[in-house]
Amino acid sequence: MRTSLLSIALFTFTLSAAQAKDFPLASCAGWNGTLVSKTGIDSSAAVMEGKLTRADFQEYCKRDPGWETRAHGGKLTVKQCVAMYTKENGKDTFRSTANCSEGTLSFEPSAGTPQSVTFPLPENADVSCASGMPPLIEQFSLLCPQAAREFHLMDDE
Repeated sequence: MRTSLLSIALFTFTLSAAQAKDFPLASCAGWNGTLVSKTGIDSSAAVMEGKLTRADFQEYCKRDPGWETRAHGGKLTVKQCVAMYTKENGKDTFRSTANCSEGTLSFEPSAGTPQSVTFPLPENADVSCASGMPPLIEQFSLLCPQAAREFHLMDDE
């Protein structure tokens, strides 16, 4: 009985912690999403799903990389900035799937073009912010931490 209750408590804690994490979308200046679910870690069918929340827009508008708010020379208050992006993008969802043994990742945004990548990356691969590769590397690292370490995509902890 104690083992069952402890297992339930740990599962609930893990689930809550997973929900509070970022779903990597931003390649330097943009916003990240919020991770909603993550299953099949280190498997051939790893999946994570995310969505955009008011908190994601709040962080973005406070940081204001596009100089849209008054604090950074723009015309909007942070509140107006958050309201604008919530209205425009507040229903966006995201999904990434990975086959960890094959080193593949597929990212499916709710709008825009799906992206796929295979790891390890070629030695001359563009991993700059402009390439959009940093969030894909982070997504693969979240779904396939063992493979990501083998491909030297993340630091050993």
